Amino acid sequence: MNTVKAWLIAGRFFAAPWMLVNTLLGVTLAGFNPTTWLLSFLTVLSVLTAGHFLNGWRDYVKGLDEVDEGSTAKPYTAGSQVLPQGWLSLRTVKISSIVFFVLSVLLLSLAPRRVDVYLLYVLGVSMALTYTDLFKPRALGEVSLFLGHGLGSTCFAYSLVKPVDLTGLSAGVLLGFWAGIVHTIDQWQDVTTDFSQKVKSIAFMVFKANMKISQLWYFLITGSIVMQLGMVLMGLFPPETLATIFILPLAHITGILLDYQFNKGVMLALLTMWLYPVSSSLGLLFNFPRLN
Repeated sequence: MNTVKAWLIAGRFFAAPWMLVNTLLGVTLAGFNPTTWLLSFLTVLSVLTAGHFLNGWRDYVKGLDEVDEGSTAKPYTAGSQVLPQGWLSLRTVKISSIVFFVLSVLLLSLAPRRVDVYLLYVLGVSMALTYTDLFKPRALGEVSLFLGHGLGSTCFAYSLVKPVDLTGLSAGVLLGFWAGIVHTIDQWQDVTTDFSQKVKSIAFMVFKANMKISQLWYFLITGSIVMQLGMVLMGLFPPETLATIFILPLAHITGILLDYQFNKGVMLALLTMWLYPVSSSLGLLFNFPRLN
């Protein structure tokens, strides 16, 4: 394995496009500014990447990531295999984690000096630091992703434009809902392996309840659209954000594939998750002059 490639895999940079669009929705709802979007994205990505390296290190030390009985390689990442396979040294992973945390602090220094900005940054760092040691053993990974990847990243981007209000919080809750359930789908591949004996998860509980993974997926789609419609009716979101309805055909195909061709289905699920905030943001941006 090429060292640079292994480093990119360990950092799980496949998540970068996800943070790109979550922060996009945050800054678009608050008042779009490309420089602010870039700053929010790079700060969030730095914290997330630091967490990926840190939790890869902690998973390996705790014996959760192994060659044969650890978390399986996913269609989009083999991050759990980097340290067990010896593709990178533990020292490199530790240093990488520290470097990205430091980078996030430097980027934060460019952000507005307000309490909500700093609190949201601390929330993100806390989720990055505690995922493996606090949330994962308690089958609360979904809570961590809800707070960090969804709520934290979106509200942080919003806060760089203006103080967080109910609209910013609503956007964070909506994308946090996506983050939590997609995490369950991500963990589905581990429920029938030896890894399920080490780490219990909500995916394991869903599996034991004889539910199809598509049922969880359709709950996500229905729930998110209903929540978003409610936010529009309450005046928290502009109606243009409902451009998300255009991804419904793709969402339907995704649900079918999740049951019968899981690897293809999970890749489409990630694409749908990416398109959800993109479609809302584009709906707003196409009408930006009129809305402001």
